[in-house]
Amino acid sequence: MVVMVSQGRHTGGAGAAPSSSSGASAGATGTSSAGSNTGSGSATTGPVRHGGGGGGSAYSAHRMQAEKELREKFTAVELQFFELIHLSDIAVQMLEIYYKKEMCVFIDESDFLNICNQEKKALEHAVDDSVAVGMDCVIEIILRQTQHILDTEQRPGDYHPDTNVSLTLTPTLACARAVQFLGESTTVLRSMTTQKQMREVFLGEIGVRLFNVLVDHIKRFQITEPGGFQLIADLNLYYDWAVDNVDPDTLRFFTALKDLANCFILAPRDLRGFLRDQYSRHTFDGVMRMEEIYDVVACRADYRTIRSQVEGHCDFM
Repeated sequence: MVVMVSQGRHTGGAGAAPSSSSGASAGATGTSSAGSNTGSGSATTGPVRHGGGGGGSAYSAHRMQAEKELREKFTAVELQFFELIHLSDIAVQMLEIYYKKEMCVFIDESDFLNICNQEKKALEHAVDDSVAVGMDCVIEIILRQTQHILDTEQRPGDYHPDTNVSLTLTPTLACARAVQFLGESTTVLRSMTTQKQMREVFLGEIGVRLFNVLVDHIKRFQITEPGGFQLIADLNLYYDWAVDNVDPDTLRFFTALKDLANCFILAPRDLRGFLRDQYSRHTFDGVMRMEEIYDVVACRADYRTIRSQVEGHCDFM
């Protein structure tokens, strides 16, 4: 039986999420200043410090203002992009109405060699291509900022805590900030996009790219058993975001990653059986390659000592 850490839906009140004044894109500024953590009762220094699975943080007024300005700028750009999409959609619709009422009197709509039909198709393709390029740029900005938050806010001790540190098993500050930023970005998308198909494609692409960011992020750490529980708490929060935003096919990626995270909390003797069980259930089919699964499992802090118990005895290895 695999032990899972259950995590309720995150509402921002668990102590890990930052206040609205500090914002989600905490790591976007190039500099940081000393802060103190009063949530756990112990003082620390550095740009971001938190105890256990999360906690409050005190930022300088300068950094909070910089974060607020960055969020506002990105939101303005995102709003402007979706407004342009809306205007282009209106223009194409107006062209279609004029074409049907005025042009089809003189030309055959099915004549693909007609210059009018060719120009109309070329315009529609140009608009579609521009929208696709713009959407890719917005998605790239969202994911780069999310990556930056994780790179600057996630501490090695989050997933490799000291033995004398008690874990609260709430999401880490880095995770909470990343999910808050993602939530703000996708809220703008939902409010500005009326076409369900485009919204689903947009959110699905964000989900797949976020999954890849998280896999690469996990590979940066050596994870102990207590750190494994902390990682599962973080992945539960990412999963909650995915439940609210992505389609069932994309949600499979986050489900598989949560299942794989159990490899960090199992005893070495159970690890081989766990991987075989996941493999037989096709948990990772179309989600992760065998090499990627191996790389994640190898992030166990004790993997060098248990390597012989896993490699050569499992279908993954």
